[in-house]
Amino acid sequence: MNIKEDIRMFKNNEIELVDTRTFEEYMDSHISESALATFYEKRWPEDMAEYIKNSRKRFVFLTSNENYSKKVRESLSTRGIDATIYLYSDFLKDGGFVEAHAKNLTPDQFMEERDEWKVIDVREPYEWSSGHIEDAILMPMNELFQNYKNLQQNEKYVLVCEHGNRSMYSTMFLADRGYNVANIEGGMNELRSRGYRN
Repeated sequence: MNIKEDIRMFKNNEIELVDTRTFEEYMDSHISESALATFYEKRWPEDMAEYIKNSRKRFVFLTSNENYSKKVRESLSTRGIDATIYLYSDFLKDGGFVEAHAKNLTPDQFMEERDEWKVIDVREPYEWSSGHIEDAILMPMNELFQNYKNLQQNEKYVLVCEHGNRSMYSTMFLADRGYNVANIEGGMNELRSRGYRN
């Protein structure tokens, strides 16, 4: 295999593209539909090897630099996996991809920038009824995945849930589809602990 062929296969959904860079790097810019699996030398190799063995697709890994490429290759090699690894910058350039971008806002940042964003609450109605951000739009995560095309591409959306996990997943989903989005770190739980009253 070579990078051109792997790019073709990725565009045809024939391989899994795994971005091993940091969460911050991935949020700042990533290739749409790539999976984030930040490399850590302890648990990562074991968990990734197990995941690869249980998958029907071939995996291709992206790293930020040659040093990490070597570490990823060696960690998987010791588990019997011959990994295909490219630098993120090379795969991006050769594939001509448009990068997806997202932000992670702390509760304090959100409160400072509140007027800049339309808020989408991806919790369930019973969670919403216990308190929500004023003027927020209730759109549970599964509903968002089905109806996201009703959102405006020129708007700025910030997503929130109870603890920040569902909203993070939803944020990346929308970022991959070209929306200008952010996630509220820690969700409503963290907002309340910082004094936000709804």
